Amino acid sequence: MSRTFEEQLEEIRSQSLLRTLRTIHASQGPVIELEKARLVNFSSNDYLGLASEPCLKEAAKRAIDEFGVGAGASRLVCGTHSPHIRLEKKLATLKRTEAALTFSSGYAAAVGSLGALLEPTDVVILDKLAHASLIDGARLSGALLRVFPHNHLAKLESLVRWAKSSHPQARVLIVTESVFSMDGDVAPLADLTSVANHAGAMTLVDEAHATGVFGPGGAGVVRAAEAESVVNLSMGTLS
Repeated sequence: MSRTFEEQLEEIRSQSLLRTLRTIHASQGPVIELEKARLVNFSSNDYLGLASEPCLKEAAKRAIDEFGVGAGASRLVCGTHSPHIRLEKKLATLKRTEAALTFSSGYAAAVGSLGALLEPTDVVILDKLAHASLIDGARLSGALLRVFPHNHLAKLESLVRWAKSSHPQARVLIVTESVFSMDGDVAPLADLTSVANHAGAMTLVDEAHATGVFGPGGAGVVRAAEAESVVNLSMGTLS
């Protein structure tokens, strides 16, 4: 017999794995008020303190007065607001890319990008420590998924050779982070893109934890490594 939801929850609870939402009583910052306690916040991705930046709050207020608080529908249906276009042009300039496209969240960017790029006949090769959103996007795309040990270039090269020989008509996409969110180490982008270019594979680099922190003007590790011309897609967040 299948277990009830209550039984499953009890099993999770017994393993101290049950997670619940906790209420924050003020804005995000280095110190937060969490359930009547003041705590130092080491778990936020708001590295640059932008969540409470006064000039950004004022800009958001002005944007609400001019554009309201909703788009009405998708950009393709009702049109896209001019601030989004300006933002994407500035991001493309920062990243030195042909164009930029914004999503509502980092998760949506990962799932949406991989779902649009890949088909079931393609192959996607991910670093083992790539973010869960990238793994979800790869799986949902239906493409054949392979994983290489973290920053292990020899194994990556063998997987790319296998993909090209076993699936000669497939698009092969290598996916990595530039700065890995859990370990904080940096991908060897020069060597990784060399492997990709030699085999005719594409690369997608997630710069969520590098944009604003590394490279000229905070453009990221791809820019710092001067790899813009050999990285096909650069993904990031505005946190």
